This record gives sequence, structure tokens and C-alpha cells, in this order.
Amino acid sequence: MKETITTFLSNRINLTVFQCLLYFMIGYIMGEHLTWPKLWLMFIVMFLIQFITRTKAVADGMMFRQIMVDNKMDANDIVKRMKEDIEKANTDDYNIN
Repeated sequence: MKETITTFLSNRINLTVFQCLLYFMIGYIMGEHLTWPKLWLMFIVMFLIQFITRTKAVADGMMFRQIMVDNKMDANDIVKRMKEDIEKANTDDYNIN
């Protein structure tokens, strides 16, 4: 089940279709309670939030890629190192005497 969900979410087309479906559901629900001008305003706000989120994700991905290139590391190595640093920080916090 977990593999199926991961495979589904790894496909860009699936994500786009799923995102559009969710937007239509939100639009339908809001359309029952809002006037057209308010509905369009909400869609513009949601679009801006989506745009900012996507832009930030692309920027973070570019930064992550640059770290990989600069340090000649694989993505998994960076994630492992981040986990080790977090675990070390957590154990240091609890072992204060």
C-alpha cells in the first residue's frame, strides 16, 4: 500500500490531476456558500499560495542539488548526515548534567 501511494505521488501527471480534482472540490464547496466575486478572490488567493509553495520547493531543490554537486555527495548521503546531526543534537540536549 505504501509503495502504491509513493509510486502514485512520484508521477507529476498524477499530482497535477489530483491537485486539479482537489481544487474543483474546494470550488464546488465554496460555490455553495460564496458569491462569484468572493469565489474568484478565494481562487486567486489559493493560486498565489500554490505559486509561492511551488517556487519555494524549486528553490529548495536547487539548493539541495548545489550542495550535492559542491560536496560530491549523493542525496541519500546528505539525508543520512542530516539525520545523524539531528539525533546527535537530540541526545546532547537530554544528556546535560
